[in-house]
Amino acid sequence: MKAKKYSKDGVFLTEIELPSELFQEGNFSSGSIYDAIKAENANLRLGNHSTKGRGEVRGGGKKPWAQKGTGRARQGSTRAPHWRGGGTIQGPKKRDYSIPLSRNVKRKAVVSILNKKASESKISILEDIQLTEYKTKAVYNIFKNMGVHKSGNLAIVVNDESEFLKFSVRNIPFVKYINAKRIVCRDLLYNNNLVLTESALKSVVEQYKGVVKS
Repeated sequence: MKAKKYSKDGVFLTEIELPSELFQEGNFSSGSIYDAIKAENANLRLGNHSTKGRGEVRGGGKKPWAQKGTGRARQGSTRAPHWRGGGTIQGPKKRDYSIPLSRNVKRKAVVSILNKKASESKISILEDIQLTEYKTKAVYNIFKNMGVHKSGNLAIVVNDESEFLKFSVRNIPFVKYINAKRIVCRDLLYNNNLVLTESALKSVVEQYKGVVKS
């Protein structure tokens, strides 16, 4: 598999062969991707929705009227579900939506998504960017020179945490900042294009080499 390599200014340099330790034809597992995305989406749910039953609603301790002699139906509390302001029947309660995800499945999912993007020519390699100040316009011009600024949302994957780069891309609505050491499958899959710096590519290969479809 091949990818285009660009200078730190976004100028096209050459086309390179992606490392075979990670990028291989057929090294793809749709099942792993499904499991990983499902787990990550579920783990984002707070699950703090809650309704009150008749025993939790304030008030209603006094019997509305006498059991007999009024001609009306007997009532025990004004907080019964059929009363206005009463409790809720079988309403949602706080719960944990998280789904456990094994390390091997996540690793397969990451490798599968990277191979999928590579096969679709949606991975670009960029020389390491060294910023000494916050430069949103300069970073935007890099993507503009690469020609990826109008091809949907994209993610830039870097090896080390760079505060200047991280905050520079924060104001670009179509760019997602990803640290290679903390990859989330959702960020890889949901972004149309991936831009990996040279050091990030080496880091990813080192972390995930040898992971193959089983």
